[in-house]
Amino acid sequence: MTVDSELISSFSPDAQKFAFKSNNLQRKYVDLYPLSNVNDYKVTSSLVDHIDYESGDLKLDDLKYIAWCSSLARGGAISSKRRNTEVESSSGETSSSTPEPYFVNVFKGGKIVIFSPTGKDIINIIQNKQEILGVGAAGPIIWILDEEKTVKEFDYRSSKPLKTFHLNEGKEDHIEHFELLNIQGKPVIALFTESLLYVIDPSKRRPSTILKLKFKWGRRCIPGPTGCIIVAGSEEIQVVDLKTGSVICKRALLASDIKFCDSKVYALSTEGELHILRVEDLEPTCLIKCQRTKILHFTFVDSSVIIAWLNVNEPKFEQISFKQTSEKNEIIFQLEESNNIHNAKPQEETSGAASDIKELKSKASKDKQNVTLASLIQILEENDQSKKILENIKSDVWSEDLIKNAVVSELSERNVRVIFDTISKEIAGNPWSGTQKYALWFKWLLTFHHVFLLSGQENNSNKKLKQVKSSLRTSSDVYSQLLAMKGKLEMLSEQAKLREEFSRTSLEDEISQPQGSDNAEEKKLVYANGEGDEYVDALEYAEKPPK
Repeated sequence: MTVDSELISSFSPDAQKFAFKSNNLQRKYVDLYPLSNVNDYKVTSSLVDHIDYESGDLKLDDLKYIAWCSSLARGGAISSKRRNTEVESSSGETSSSTPEPYFVNVFKGGKIVIFSPTGKDIINIIQNKQEILGVGAAGPIIWILDEEKTVKEFDYRSSKPLKTFHLNEGKEDHIEHFELLNIQGKPVIALFTESLLYVIDPSKRRPSTILKLKFKWGRRCIPGPTGCIIVAGSEEIQVVDLKTGSVICKRALLASDIKFCDSKVYALSTEGELHILRVEDLEPTCLIKCQRTKILHFTFVDSSVIIAWLNVNEPKFEQISFKQTSEKNEIIFQLEESNNIHNAKPQEETSGAASDIKELKSKASKDKQNVTLASLIQILEENDQSKKILENIKSDVWSEDLIKNAVVSELSERNVRVIFDTISKEIAGNPWSGTQKYALWFKWLLTFHHVFLLSGQENNSNKKLKQVKSSLRTSSDVYSQLLAMKGKLEMLSEQAKLREEFSRTSLEDEISQPQGSDNAEEKKLVYANGEGDEYVDALEYAEKPPK
């Protein structure tokens, strides 16, 4: 799974753990939530474990991919007794009868780190010479693809590969996604390029290509019913016959994740809603969603689906049985704050003035949004108004929901292309001058109109996109240097302040010392009886000796 820089959310395959990280809460840790049906999947903060990356000399910003492996029996992944012996002797441990999930992290520079179930210990570190382009795991086995188009198989307890081979199909293409499938107990590899899907069987001595399928911008590939796979892309979901490559059925849905269970396809949309579809025709049977928030991830356990959804800033877990999903067309969960508002309804009714003010503010805000949208459309109809377009789209009035609504239903294809070209040119020219609004516009333009934008005859959008990518890559490289310079400047500034404080303190001591020195000397002098301040020489009073 590719890591989002802002949010990490992933269930372990056995639903015993949930990895979560949000930039709104912490930047140095990934939380591991222990899950159990005994307490109805409710987790108190005291039970949550934390992975401290800095203590292991790791940078969370360098995290690229995550996966889960376990100490379960290997199944068909390793058939050689010699391999099993090598793994056990190298690690000094044998496989446990009790399955435990291990959190796999892939960092920049080809480093793979396997954490213990609590995240407090590092089980193993695998260092690959080349940069890693994708990772997958099943049971105790980890598969990777590196930038030399080499596929390697590892046991999570060993740093030496069990198997290595080079790609024949797709080796000249840019690999967008790497997937590991488990089909009838055998590992199968799926590779996505911009326009193709390769399905490869690595279990043979010479890995062979099972299927080569035209499929644009593929995201996920999973095993489906016997002899079929289910593929999700940026346009639709397809059920494909694995032998012939023919499409059995398809449905237009933009899914970020898909799973197959109980003759149903579970598709998590990019909007954070879980669609349940019949596998034979991909017709919807149920929709699970959360009010004013998103479903983060989902998995299966005991004839039910478990979802994790963002409740304010913490994940909340819900278990829904397959029976419930078959009986209801729609299941909606509400935020806790919405429940509080509902419970406080009688009190709100007594304060009619506050309600009226809130309604007026909401109406004024909506009017302002409509004016801003109308102004943008008017500007877009004029020619060569790049500056006005940029000023409008970076306005604070534009929320993410308003941007999404405008992109989907308010803007024509011509206007979409004008905005895309304007933002691309601005970001490519100076990525530091942009605001977060540019990124939001860019995100939703590519999400809903990528086919139109990237399939033009002149292909200008593709060129602009590559320019943006190149500019952002250069900026990200410079950013780390600027952070280092900032740190040094802050350190020098603090040192200068300390020197100034020390010099001020020593100066004050010098000024106050003459006044306090006499008193100190007086305190040091001790007079005996009959002595005074005047010095008297006793020889002057001594009797002179007789001549």
